[in-house]
Amino acid sequence: MVYKGLDIITNKVSPQEQRLCRHHMISFVDPLVSNYTVVDFRDKAVPVISFDIPIVVGGTNYYIESLLWKVLINTKVPDRKMELEQLDSAELHRRLSQVDPEMAAKLHPHDKRKVARSLQVFEETGIPHSEILQQQQEEEGGGPLGGPLKYPHSCILWLHADQAGESRLLAGWGRAESLLLPRRRQQSLWHPWV
Repeated sequence: MVYKGLDIITNKVSPQEQRLCRHHMISFVDPLVSNYTVVDFRDKAVPVISFDIPIVVGGTNYYIESLLWKVLINTKVPDRKMELEQLDSAELHRRLSQVDPEMAAKLHPHDKRKVARSLQVFEETGIPHSEILQQQQEEEGGGPLGGPLKYPHSCILWLHADQAGESRLLAGWGRAESLLLPRRRQQSLWHPWV
């Protein structure tokens, strides 16, 4: 929902729905900008949710987890993850398999973002990402969803979609991508690096 122009794929709330109650952090990041991170999101969202009783809805699990759980997220934005993402998916997954076979078994070989993140965690800490996640779950207040909550009196409702629902969502991505393509082509005329 943070990205501009991806209303279909993100199932963004309509302008009419937005008028019913105050919404924050919607449509403010250009999807063609690749350096917006979970740390940027967290640093912008925490001040918004700190003074009221918020309802946090939608988004990528990792982004929501950065708000609700005490998870491993650096305050600096490291370049190493971006360097890792430049590698071939198979090579990334092979490297992860060597240092953290448990995490490699959980992650799809083509999910470069998550595989690169797990490798980055290992490189920065010397501890396999799966082991850190296990430690967080075993901390007081932790559980199967993660480590201890930042806000211990939170009410969390989690929606699980069946395979058919997921397929419908992914089918919508084709339409969203087709809406972005002309814009991407237009920008590539002006920016040779795109």
